[in-house]
Amino acid sequence: MERIRIGLVGCGGMGTRHLHGLRSLKQTPFNNVDLVALCDVNKENVELAAKEAFRLLGVTPRTFTDLASMISGIEMDAVDVVTDPSVHHEVACAALEMGLHIMVEKPMAITVGTCRMMIEAAEKNNRVLSVAENYRRDPSARLVNHLLNAGAIGRPYHAILHHLSPGRKIFITPWRHLKNKGGPLIDMGVHYTDLIRYQLGEVAEVYGDVRLVEKVRTKSETMSMDYEFYRRRLQAMSTEVPAYAEDVSLAQFKMTDGVTVDWNVGMGGYGSVGLELILGDQGAFHGFGNRGARVKMRNSEEGELDQEGMLAIAKEYELDPLSKHFFPSGITQGDPEVDWKLIALEYHEFAEAILTGRKAEVDGEEGMRDVAAIYAVFESSRAGRSVSMDEVVSCDVYAYQDEIDQALGVAKSKD
Repeated sequence: MERIRIGLVGCGGMGTRHLHGLRSLKQTPFNNVDLVALCDVNKENVELAAKEAFRLLGVTPRTFTDLASMISGIEMDAVDVVTDPSVHHEVACAALEMGLHIMVEKPMAITVGTCRMMIEAAEKNNRVLSVAENYRRDPSARLVNHLLNAGAIGRPYHAILHHLSPGRKIFITPWRHLKNKGGPLIDMGVHYTDLIRYQLGEVAEVYGDVRLVEKVRTKSETMSMDYEFYRRRLQAMSTEVPAYAEDVSLAQFKMTDGVTVDWNVGMGGYGSVGLELILGDQGAFHGFGNRGARVKMRNSEEGELDQEGMLAIAKEYELDPLSKHFFPSGITQGDPEVDWKLIALEYHEFAEAILTGRKAEVDGEEGMRDVAAIYAVFESSRAGRSVSMDEVVSCDVYAYQDEIDQALGVAKSKD
């Protein structure tokens, strides 16, 4: 099978998970990616990643501590950007200008303006730009999408997406509590705006409110994930860190076809709620689909169905060959490797877009709109009114993000 040669930029926690994703892909008959280089400004990080690459993949990629040296020092086709979001645009645009294709972790970039910079660079250089958004790739999300389109619950009219968790622990890394790095609502919220758009179409208008509840975050006693990188980082982490990025959000999304979505996403304070519903005039889905999730459905014809029952009535539903290889039952709940397998799907689809010329599923435009949808909540809160997605996508409503761009020395990109 023809393969692309890729360099991974950003060898922290998520970069380690990408190495596991490459291993999952390599263990299948569908492997179309070769890892040839690793790059991180932190020498210790890149050396640890090289050891992991050898352990997981049996290869020792070339290692670099700056992007320019990597691009000039080795032949490759693409770059996988897994840095913190504040420099996604810098790495991606530099690589695109050198003729390399880009896969970038979510959120696509730190602001809508920097997303637009990446889109323009990809179009100018005729390169593939793909956003590594994994939740929609889970078979639970694919199944809901299929049955929605098949009319299993009739016409959707309302949806609820509530993910609110209490506490003041550091969310994975201290930088995730810094406004100029994106913040926890951007980091997690973009998963949910992608699911909303995947299942229910385009957002038309948003009215929202964001708050900073926990102004000091405390170190957790346990690692977020069992990797050597996370173990080292936990040992070096401060007991307390200041938080500057908002951590609780409420919003109403109005979709272009009239569906309303009730949004409550946050991590802080003392209350918790978890609920996902899509309501139609002939039934309802419990769940949008999510990484390692189960979904349920209820309608007047079949009554209440678990995911197995939904699969039984899903006529003409079929997963792509690699997803079927990874998840033959069509259910991912309980699979300890689901995170890695979904990353493998991202890699495979990205490589196929390069090798065959097919469109990336979550391309630059899709990734930007996911970012714009979550920032619409922030911009609405700042403006004290509802905002249209057109205003946010065009950067005409941009007060909150403009502060981030100015702090990072980024010029706003507009039509």
